[in-house]
Amino acid sequence: MTHSSTVLIVEDEENLADLFGIWLQEQFEVHVAYSGEDALEIFAEEPIDIVLLDRRMPGLSGTEVLQSIRESGDAQQVIMITAVQPTEDLASIDVDDYLLKPIDRTKLLRAVEAAELVLTYEDSLTELLSLTARKATLEANLDKTELEKDERYGGLLQRIRELEEEADTTLQRLETDYQIDMLVRDQRIGSQPVEQF
Repeated sequence: MTHSSTVLIVEDEENLADLFGIWLQEQFEVHVAYSGEDALEIFAEEPIDIVLLDRRMPGLSGTEVLQSIRESGDAQQVIMITAVQPTEDLASIDVDDYLLKPIDRTKLLRAVEAAELVLTYEDSLTELLSLTARKATLEANLDKTELEKDERYGGLLQRIRELEEEADTTLQRLETDYQIDMLVRDQRIGSQPVEQF
């Protein structure tokens, strides 16, 4: 199979990083970094499309690596894969998806395949998919009454509403053309149940 996207795995647990690499190498060109510092070196030297990023690592944390990646201005998809349970701060962390360990091969492949599809669409859809993924994670893990009091969550909902109308046609194409419902876990706020990976 032709490798169409390049994936950078950033994970300080070397056995886990290598396992992720094995799972993905048939479909993607894979680079592995066992630290945040190594990740930024690879990122500076190689064109990277999708980053799988551990949140807690010795040295540079996943959050610090994420900040450097976003400051580069390139349009990578960043999927945080972590044992850190989400809190309200996820609403303001600029990741495209947030997956909790342990994660199996099927879930990882689906997430990376979805990220690859998203890269083919315009910026507004990319942003909407990222925001709805964060919204779904927050609502699945935190008390909704408390969430509704948080202004960061309110800002997240407002931005989703702004983008929905603009992206609606494209979202329908994703569902129709690719039949991957998990790309959009909650197309319209409050209108459908959240679908989990």
